[in-house]
Amino acid sequence: MLPDRLTGAGRARLAEATATFEHWRKTTPRRSRIPAELWLLAVELARTEGVAKVAAALRLDYYALKRRLLGEAPPTTAESPAFVEMGFGLPGTPPGCVLALSDGQGRALRIEWACAGGDEVAVVARSLWEAGR
Repeated sequence: MLPDRLTGAGRARLAEATATFEHWRKTTPRRSRIPAELWLLAVELARTEGVAKVAAALRLDYYALKRRLLGEAPPTTAESPAFVEMGFGLPGTPPGCVLALSDGQGRALRIEWACAGGDEVAVVARSLWEAGR
């Protein structure tokens, strides 16, 4: 069922995306990961039509779609490396930084830098954390 408040073009694009998602759901095993191409389609629609409308119409998790729209979950199909060493050497940053992340499923990630900037650490941690999902 498509939301009532869509424009004609938005309604047509969302109807086409809904048909594409339904075809994918019918032709793949349950609990399969949604392919990157379909996520990109959903994100493009959410950008113009709104996250709530698109998530409801495509039967997607609202928060997963919102994270992807905000760029927090980059689609990746390549295998992630087991270890990545980074040397920042940024001038004027405070010495030492430890970032520890954990989720409700018992997974944890700890990153220690001798010298790093706060924004860079957050971006790197987020991309590493999401790549493992």
